[in-house]
Amino acid sequence: MSITDLAPGENDGERMSEVSEVQQSGHVRTETVLLHKEGHEVDVHLDAAHIEDRIVAYVHDITERKERERDLVTTKERMELALEGANLGIWDWNMQTDEVTRDELLTDMLGYTQSEMGDRMRGWEEIVHPDGEKRHTQALAHHISNRTPYFQCDHRLRTKSGDWKWVRTMGKVVERDENETPVRAVGIHQDIDDRKRAKLHLQEERDIFANGPVVVFKWKDTDGWPIEYVSANVNDIFGYTPAQLQSDGVLFTDLVHDEDVDQFVREVTEHQEVGSGHVSLDPYRVLTAEGDLRWVMEYTRYVSNDDDDSYFLGYLIDITRRKEREQKYRNLFEGTRDALMLLDRNGFFDCNNRTLELFGVESVDAFVEFAPWEMSPETQPNGTDSRRAAQAHIETAFEEGEAFFEWTHERSDGTEFPAEVKLSKFQLDGEPALHALVRDITERKEYERELQEQRDNLEVLNQVVRHDIRNKLQLVLAYADLLQTEVEVDDLEYIEQVLESAREAIDITTTARDVTEVMLQSDVDRHEVRLFAVLEGEVEEVRSNHDQALVRLDGSPPAVEVLADDMLASVFRNLLTNAIQHNDKDPAEVTVSTTRDDRSVLVRIADNGPGIPDERKDDIFEQGEMGLDSEGTGLGLYLVDTLVDRYGGEVSVEDNDPQGAIFVVDLPVAE
Repeated sequence: MSITDLAPGENDGERMSEVSEVQQSGHVRTETVLLHKEGHEVDVHLDAAHIEDRIVAYVHDITERKERERDLVTTKERMELALEGANLGIWDWNMQTDEVTRDELLTDMLGYTQSEMGDRMRGWEEIVHPDGEKRHTQALAHHISNRTPYFQCDHRLRTKSGDWKWVRTMGKVVERDENETPVRAVGIHQDIDDRKRAKLHLQEERDIFANGPVVVFKWKDTDGWPIEYVSANVNDIFGYTPAQLQSDGVLFTDLVHDEDVDQFVREVTEHQEVGSGHVSLDPYRVLTAEGDLRWVMEYTRYVSNDDDDSYFLGYLIDITRRKEREQKYRNLFEGTRDALMLLDRNGFFDCNNRTLELFGVESVDAFVEFAPWEMSPETQPNGTDSRRAAQAHIETAFEEGEAFFEWTHERSDGTEFPAEVKLSKFQLDGEPALHALVRDITERKEYERELQEQRDNLEVLNQVVRHDIRNKLQLVLAYADLLQTEVEVDDLEYIEQVLESAREAIDITTTARDVTEVMLQSDVDRHEVRLFAVLEGEVEEVRSNHDQALVRLDGSPPAVEVLADDMLASVFRNLLTNAIQHNDKDPAEVTVSTTRDDRSVLVRIADNGPGIPDERKDDIFEQGEMGLDSEGTGLGLYLVDTLVDRYGGEVSVEDNDPQGAIFVVDLPVAE
């Protein structure tokens, strides 16, 4: 028999190679496979030597050992598959050196690399949740002291992304030294995050059912639905004891409010007829033991048995507070004078009665069929496409929380009206929605149009007063001056009266011009104005126009700037002119003085005239209010009060000593 006869299958070449190796090296030890005479393969240990011209070989059967090794490999592969399938990772902890060997499952589940976790226990300590670390330390201590056969702890570990993941650690000390001090521990990590969170969520739901406004009921499917079971917390919610409701003769329909019984029976019957196992009814009211009413939402399962023992099993949720809030909101929703509607990205889903009236739509169901832009003309007054513009406003409200704009709407009869629209974002059942308020501003727009027409007319009148009438009065003054040299001395008195009346008429046109400009202004452009320059200029102007009066500037006004505008001069011009024109003394005397503090400056204009009675001091600044025996228009002091108020100041009048009046102007100092 040749050596190749012992080679299984295609192994002749391998046997010859082994023979050649023995011949060359003189000695070979190896493991190989030989063919048994009965035809099966045998694992052997071969020890062969080349002696002279022969090869002497020793063969030892190692089949059992090789089978054990193959079984061990298979077991290891199965264990690895099992560990991977169960989300298990293995660790080995040298408790003396603190070195830890981990497989990749733990690092993979947390998102770290092996190097990031490190090979020390402190790598775990840096990512464990503080609550879990305490439990883990306690469980390990109990095991080390032999109080438990192994230790186990569920705890949270921080992932690389910053989240927390639930992990179960199980381990056992497998080696101790001669003093029973632990030397080595091995164990597993298991990813239990989904299972743990589901368990915690289930526990929360159980707590809600046990302690919250949820009552479990079971009632038979017979006439009136007799109650067979009710949870103990029915006493807290509805005031009954379980024994009261589970006694013979108590029907579930007895608890339902009379006005809701027909609806309740109808909906339950409909579910039974269509064979629906789950019964979900519209909210209805139940009577408490004290006779009060509570709103409930029902979630029930119908269990049908062939032996006529069918029943309903479900629970009731007390939604009374929610219904009260809904009713309060509905009252506000319907009570407002504005059109209110609710919409989401799919369109309208509710509106109030004012909306139906404003748009001329018959019902809420009919209104919600319209898209938001369909209640508008194709284009807005500025030429933009209504659909695109409406979609843009809606998207802005969803993204930024609100949108406010003017819009032209269209009623169902085709008529248009201007409106203010405010879109406000809110959450409805956890989803974003919009609350739309539409206010018809037709009257306001008409008023604005009329106001603009009045402003235009006033501007025309102002131009007439400022140019035409004023120019004519200047001609009167010029011709009157020429006549002074041409008339007799006895007639000069009449010329003086003409001149004085013309000057007063010019002052009136100046005041009228200033009042008109104030009325035409929409905003106040307050800025820093040098008070001394304005006062000095107006004092000089009044002196030149009224050369018979004595106008004195007491001291030097402070070098201060006040917050005002270009019409500040009109304030002092009218006060100075008023002090002279309504003065019954000859000559009229006017004194201007100023004082200041950190925040304001006071300007006092004192005269020696007849003064202002106490009962009229609050009225003289009203529009058209004239002094005693006054022939003026009453606009001057009204203009003064209006301007000073626009500057953020105040104007008042006091008594002068011994006689006369003092007008006090309080102006804010520019910072």
